[in-house]
Amino acid sequence: MAAPPVSTRSQAWVLALDERGGLVGDLRPDELEVKVGGKVRPLTELKTPAQTADMSQSWVLVFEPIRDTTTRAVAFTAAADFLTKVPDGDRVFIVARGKDSLESLMPGLTGDRAAWASAMEKVPGMLPETLTGIPKGQVGGQGFDPAAKALPGEPGGQEKLAALLAKFQNGASWAGGTMDQKGRTALDRLNLNDSMLVSSLVQISGREMATLESILDQMGSIPGPKHMIVFSRCEMDDLVHPSIRSAMNRSFTRTKGDMGGPAETATLAVRDVTIQQQRVKEKAASSGVMLYSVAGAGPNLVGNIGTIAAETGGFCFPLRSELERQFGQGIQIFGSRHLLRWSGDVSSTQPVSLEIKSKRKGIKLIAPSMVR
Repeated sequence: MAAPPVSTRSQAWVLALDERGGLVGDLRPDELEVKVGGKVRPLTELKTPAQTADMSQSWVLVFEPIRDTTTRAVAFTAAADFLTKVPDGDRVFIVARGKDSLESLMPGLTGDRAAWASAMEKVPGMLPETLTGIPKGQVGGQGFDPAAKALPGEPGGQEKLAALLAKFQNGASWAGGTMDQKGRTALDRLNLNDSMLVSSLVQISGREMATLESILDQMGSIPGPKHMIVFSRCEMDDLVHPSIRSAMNRSFTRTKGDMGGPAETATLAVRDVTIQQQRVKEKAASSGVMLYSVAGAGPNLVGNIGTIAAETGGFCFPLRSELERQFGQGIQIFGSRHLLRWSGDVSSTQPVSLEIKSKRKGIKLIAPSMVR
């Protein structure tokens, strides 16, 4: 018997901003147009942020390796500050890279703030500076059960988070890592002359991304708005640095036995990493998860996940000193979205394009670019 067709998702969470970047919370159905697979779909329901404010949201914080001591401190402090501002009723799941793979620091999503503080306190000591070992392709540690029943939270959880934040804000010596060498670039770190090294890093990156896919896949059954925030500054981010793509067209000094040369090595790396990103983006689309990246240093340097975050309806944040302020304020924006539902599902086994436009002048919409 033929397998039943897979139904395309028929809803999306959409953030609306005005020309100054302020939240817009009063869009009407007649001001929106939805196209799925290039075809206009009639809206069947539109809920404003005020109408969805009471819905529980899920937040997954993922810590990939981070090299520099100062940058690590910025990331950990911003994450701790973020956790102090998560609204009551929301749930959190924290994952951090260990020696070989990503490890969960709690069995599933939970609203226990004391558990958040306990998990976050472990991250600086366990997080490596580089992608060491051979990732397993699935999350280790306590695993991830999307249906795990959370035990009653310990009293004083918010106070424990506040104490942890105060500790993180007191210098950076506790953060680990080493100081980045000035002038050392992504090309220097990856060494495109060594094709075997780059190929190995690309494979490790693929396994790491497969682990994220496994988490996203399990998040598909979780109701309400879902967010995955990835903190990172490691080889995975170097592989998507603009200088690697530009190296595809550069002339390098060729040496005997270089197995094709740096330009060819860069071409293969860009190709394979792009495929990895596409798979993660499609998994986020099918699971209804918005991806956020805290990795790069600016608009053109957004890190591995940052390259695809906007296409899932998420954001990119530079991993620099003002992160704590920007990221802490951001939580008020992340969940303030309109919920759109439409009719006319399309049977497809592949993700299809999603295009949402506003007819109101001066409105910018941030929404996924595909659904499944």
